[in-house]
Amino acid sequence: MTAPTTVTTASRRPRKRLISAELLKIRTTSTWWLFGIGMVLVTLLALGLNMLVTHFQLDPPLDQIAAEQQAQVIADSEAAHTTAGLIKIAANLLTSGQYLGVLFAMIIGTLVITNEYFHQTATATFMATPHRTAVVLAKLVAAGVFGGLFWLISTLINLVGTPLFLAAEGVEIHLTDWEVIQAVLLNLLAFVMWTIFGLGLGTLIRSQIGAVIIGIVVYLASDLLLSILVPLIHNWIGQDWVLNLRVLAPATASTIMITPGEAFPDAPPQWSGFVMMIAYVLVLGGLGILLTRRRDIS
Repeated sequence: MTAPTTVTTASRRPRKRLISAELLKIRTTSTWWLFGIGMVLVTLLALGLNMLVTHFQLDPPLDQIAAEQQAQVIADSEAAHTTAGLIKIAANLLTSGQYLGVLFAMIIGTLVITNEYFHQTATATFMATPHRTAVVLAKLVAAGVFGGLFWLISTLINLVGTPLFLAAEGVEIHLTDWEVIQAVLLNLLAFVMWTIFGLGLGTLIRSQIGAVIIGIVVYLASDLLLSILVPLIHNWIGQDWVLNLRVLAPATASTIMITPGEAFPDAPPQWSGFVMMIAYVLVLGGLGILLTRRRDIS
């Protein structure tokens, strides 16, 4: 009965060493802490903007709004003061910085694999560990750890600012509601998913600069393009299902995934964002493992 346990324990040690080695590779570069500083700045900016928007949503300056728009503004403000509205506001504030923050997670995932090709260390890495799948999985774990670190930095800032802001606004604070906690946890999942997205992209495109640029363009352009095209197509053919196509943009999918209720007017349901992100992770992560196993690394 002791043999299986011994084998299992022994098999775990190489995995731990691989993960430790990949974590060390990231830690010994300046990239991760530069991104960490960027995460702080992005979160502070996003949190400040969200607070400003929320302030005018909760207490709209009616004297500065046209008479024909006041009824809608008042209705939106009343909806914001409901329990559901306040939960959505709390979730939005606590996940401030996600839109640009996951870009850092994606780039970390991309650099984890493309650094090997850029510095021509891939051959040595895979000769030292012939089991390429194990190496890729170790890289996924290491990148995910740093994606989680970026999430932690952002969340801690939001946890400090959000209750202070909501208390100053004089509204009920819903930070412990399950929907709010769920949004924060799904935000962590989104950061980890984007590291896998980046690693898969880096496997497909070995050029470090090319992979990073294409990743950023895909992230930003797909969101912008579908936000323009989907309403146009909807108006043209008059089918409501077309509105759900916005979830195809990865950036939109992760935003929908973490937002209780509707992420924006006519947004697809929250579960669709989760399903789409899972699909991207499985496809890109699977391709990353498959191509790494079959390609000539030299």
